Amino acid sequence: MRPKLASLVGALSEWTALRVETPRALADALASFLFDAGASGVVFDVDEPGASPLSPESTRLEAHVATREVAAVEATLARYLRSLAAIDAGAAAVRVVRHDVPAVDWEASFRAHHRPVPVGRRLLVAPPWDVPPAPGREVLVVEPGMAFGTGQHGTTRTCLEEIEAAVDGGGVASALDVGTGSGVLAAAAARLGVQRVVAIDADPAVLPLARATLDANGAAHVRLAGGTAAAVRGRFDLVVANLLADTLVADAGPLAAVVAPGGRLVVSGLLDSQTAAVVEAYPGWRVAAVRQDERWRTLRLVRER
Repeated sequence: MRPKLASLVGALSEWTALRVETPRALADALASFLFDAGASGVVFDVDEPGASPLSPESTRLEAHVATREVAAVEATLARYLRSLAAIDAGAAAVRVVRHDVPAVDWEASFRAHHRPVPVGRRLLVAPPWDVPPAPGREVLVVEPGMAFGTGQHGTTRTCLEEIEAAVDGGGVASALDVGTGSGVLAAAAARLGVQRVVAIDADPAVLPLARATLDANGAAHVRLAGGTAAAVRGRFDLVVANLLADTLVADAGPLAAVVAPGGRLVVSGLLDSQTAAVVEAYPGWRVAAVRQDERWRTLRLVRER
């Protein structure tokens, strides 16, 4: 579902920093050379705690090099500086010091970011390594991976709240999740009791991830397919589209067409500054509700009577 981060921790943490004090006139040339020699990145004007202040004509670079390659890079850099000194006396002032880069536990950092998230009154989204008891809530277990939708982002949470509100309001026998990503919205609709749920996504790479989420959450009956709203046949009481604002505007016609009479359309993935443009793309519809999370907006649209 996602890269085996634990197996990458050792490789990602085995880095050494080469700190290079150099005249500013040579900084760009040395940075380019370090990149070519194998550095993963070079930072200018590094503030080294405890180091003596640099003159205005000097700077300090820091290049991160894989530890297994650092000796070869240092030797190559030394040869380059010797040849550079023949044409620029400033090269003699360059100083190179090696520093270890503290190891980072990327797996622990990743897991700390993805925690259980209660949503609304009846839902809770959790990663598979931290599934708490949640009496009275439908627990959706989502493996964080390549597909969007883990409950950490505001648009996912507000869409889940809208799904819950729609189901609690009654009259939702069918739902369509457009741009399903991880499949969490479709899984939530199914777990909350919607009888017919269809999920689609234009990116075929995420479909296996969505299928795994649905199957793991008691929503194996949800129909999953590739494509956009334009390819959908039939109408639904609830349509949820957590997409980018540009896509919501471009696909306004097909999205509106798949909403059943008396149904509702939930659009999300837009910033507050994009709300007016999205609403304008849906003539004949009015905004029945707005949910917000920081600058993100989720709109519930219904047809004008």
